[in-house]
Amino acid sequence: MDLKYIDIGINLMGKQFASDRDKVVEESLEKGVGLIITGTDMRSNKDAASYLKAKRPENVWCTCGLHPHNADRWNPDYKRDFTEFIRKNKENIVALGEAGLDYDRMFSTKDNQQKCFSDILELAVEMDLPLFLHERDAGRDFIKLMKEHPSVCSRSVVHCFTGSKDMARQYLQLGCYIGITGWICDDRRNHDAVEAVKLIPMERLMIETDAPYLTPRNIKGLSSRNVPWNIAYVAQKIAEIKKTDTEEVRRITLQNTKKFFGL
Repeated sequence: MDLKYIDIGINLMGKQFASDRDKVVEESLEKGVGLIITGTDMRSNKDAASYLKAKRPENVWCTCGLHPHNADRWNPDYKRDFTEFIRKNKENIVALGEAGLDYDRMFSTKDNQQKCFSDILELAVEMDLPLFLHERDAGRDFIKLMKEHPSVCSRSVVHCFTGSKDMARQYLQLGCYIGITGWICDDRRNHDAVEAVKLIPMERLMIETDAPYLTPRNIKGLSSRNVPWNIAYVAQKIAEIKKTDTEEVRRITLQNTKKFFGL
């Protein structure tokens, strides 16, 4: 199957897809959208890996991570189980993450977030896997930890970017890729991200939905539950911002994604 897009971040194992998960996957693939299922804790990691083993859908992969909201769970036993799980399921896991820092709502302490993030950065080197990263209101510490692990920077994508032009510039200087979601389609709050997208070279962009969240608000009639094929609207908005055509955005971001994740 020729893919038009790969959605680098879909929360497929969440309860909002519980009733029609197979149908969503089937329709996504019919529309030419490959999927990378986001892992945010051991439950979602295991659910995604089990789903892929049972269904064996073509052009669907998963990550393995611990979201910073869940970092208080990280301890030597959790790290051991996490590492062993990756080793046993590496055929389906294309990246480590979601991982990073989130100081916005502070569901886990800063110390625990930083320890978890640092350990996962080291695991990425050990496992030779790219990184799917999260950062909210934690730019200084995030950049500091990334600089302490320079070999992973060019193999990292900062997903669901909503930050400023300056923050984007710092990520780019590190060598990171940047993931753009339907946030860019929300004119109520997308000003900073729009200015950042103007700055980001096409060769460092990837696109995603973060479904079921962040439905593109500029398109009338869409369900409040976001779905992977809405990724086309993200590409359209990026094309509008960068004054190019959607096909170029589609082609280059797909190429970036395949190369980055080794697909």
